[in-house]
Amino acid sequence: MNSTDNLARAEQQEIDASARWPVLVFFSQALAWLVIGGALQLIAAIQLHTPEFLSFLAGCEWFTYGRVAAAAQSVLLYGWGVNAGLGFALWMMARLSAAALRHGGWLIVACKAWNITVGLGMLGIFIGGTTSFELLEFPRWVTLMLLGSYALMGVWAITTFSVRNTENVYASQWYIFAAVIFFPWLYAIAQVMLFGTPTHGTVQAIVNAWYVNGIYGLWFTPLALAAAYYFLPKITGKPVHDYYLAPIGFWWLLLTSAFAGGSRLIGGPVPSWVATLGAVANFMLVVAVIIVLKSFFGTLRGNFEALKNSITLKFIFVSVLAFAFSSVMNFALSVRGFAMNTQFTLIPELRDWMISYACFATAMFGAAYFIVPRLAGVAWHSSALVKAHYYCTVAGILLLTVGLGYAGWQQGHLLNNTTVPFSEITAALKPWLMFRSVAFMVLLTGHLAFAINFFWTAFGAVTSTGARAEFRNPPALAGATVEGHA
Repeated sequence: MNSTDNLARAEQQEIDASARWPVLVFFSQALAWLVIGGALQLIAAIQLHTPEFLSFLAGCEWFTYGRVAAAAQSVLLYGWGVNAGLGFALWMMARLSAAALRHGGWLIVACKAWNITVGLGMLGIFIGGTTSFELLEFPRWVTLMLLGSYALMGVWAITTFSVRNTENVYASQWYIFAAVIFFPWLYAIAQVMLFGTPTHGTVQAIVNAWYVNGIYGLWFTPLALAAAYYFLPKITGKPVHDYYLAPIGFWWLLLTSAFAGGSRLIGGPVPSWVATLGAVANFMLVVAVIIVLKSFFGTLRGNFEALKNSITLKFIFVSVLAFAFSSVMNFALSVRGFAMNTQFTLIPELRDWMISYACFATAMFGAAYFIVPRLAGVAWHSSALVKAHYYCTVAGILLLTVGLGYAGWQQGHLLNNTTVPFSEITAALKPWLMFRSVAFMVLLTGHLAFAINFFWTAFGAVTSTGARAEFRNPPALAGATVEGHA
């Protein structure tokens, strides 16, 4: 190893040391909420087909289906999603900016404030303070606390970027910067227009659809793509294929996603141009999808050995496949004929879950498997738990995709047949709802394996008195000045 390599390694170790405790705290909070949200999600799923199985909850109004389902969705977004996304974003921005993460103590305080607020919001839902708007179920009184604590967290990603010690700005930084900025903008505008100075009538549905689509398209998706653009060349040692197209894909994704929310209201009591604009924006999104997939698979070509040997790359591979599949579903649900048969079924739920979990969550899993050992200074404690997590995740995704896809299609045909009574539709769906619960149980098993392995590894790092482990860097990019060098 020459002096340049030694200098680069020393710089990386300094950056990792600055990010160690803040990022580990973010990941630990994220995993706690992932397990809690997964358990609540499973409880809500079981209540739809076998409520007597949870008869011990029947006398507790806190655990009625409406409250449990709303709490599960909220904590998975604001608890798991925001913590995991910001933990990854802070580490990534520091690495690519070649700058140490500053004010780690304040970051930890802000993180704790955010998670206390999420906990209060979940409690507010359980005691009956939920709202009627999707992804905005938290009581109104937590809004300012959420925005304030988010500002204290997100500002450090922007600050780290502003003091970067590199001339280049990479695609991962673009996507992280966009996600960090768009989240509070979306949340603040939705809160003002729905609760602060509320709009009336169908405008409320338009605002809520715009917010929901924005969360999926401008928070979950950019962070997943940031991980793909970084870890693919980092691990394979090969520059991103057709990297010159990345700026086009980035701007195309942002501009089209910002206008695509109306497609969720096809056939609804809104002006027809709203749904049409959303559908056109979704169809235009195909350009960004093609660019991302072309870059990813072009880079991976000839490097499948790296995919076989890297748990991070395996999760990133699943994430990109889910990105492609969810995009196809978006296109399909923007076709009025298809939407007429499916928009009030399990199909839209599958599309949203595919983005938030199969695309985003798997990307964060892959990132964590790369980042945590470098921060903790120890390897993952159990390789068996790593494998269990991966196979449970893949199995759960496949089960839910097949089950919800078939059930939703069948449900749509039955709903459009006026001779079929609703009770018969409910009976036909029951086996598939049970199938969905099994899939959620498989996923929760994977979450528990991941959480146990994480806390086991982190505890070992805290209690270890020996030298910190050294991890081999992936191969260099052969002099290339593109993503993945840091």
